[in-house]
Amino acid sequence: MMDEQTRATLKEMEEHSRFPTGIGRMERGECPRGFRSPTACMLCPNGHMLECHFPYTCEEVECSHYQREMEAEYDTGGL
Repeated sequence: MMDEQTRATLKEMEEHSRFPTGIGRMERGECPRGFRSPTACMLCPNGHMLECHFPYTCEEVECSHYQREMEAEYDTGGL
């Protein structure tokens, strides 16, 4: 079990990290689609690790999986 000083130190490190943890995202309401699991909060709705391009969304940086989805949508005449 963690003491309060350790907990406070970890919280401060997480808040100032470029890569916030899933728990930090849950506490701040930043978890995609409102997931309730810390692990799920580290992934985008397509299963891509958010740390790869934090703080931007997959759409903003046009991740490879997002591009593949758009190409598939275009190929099937969905756009």
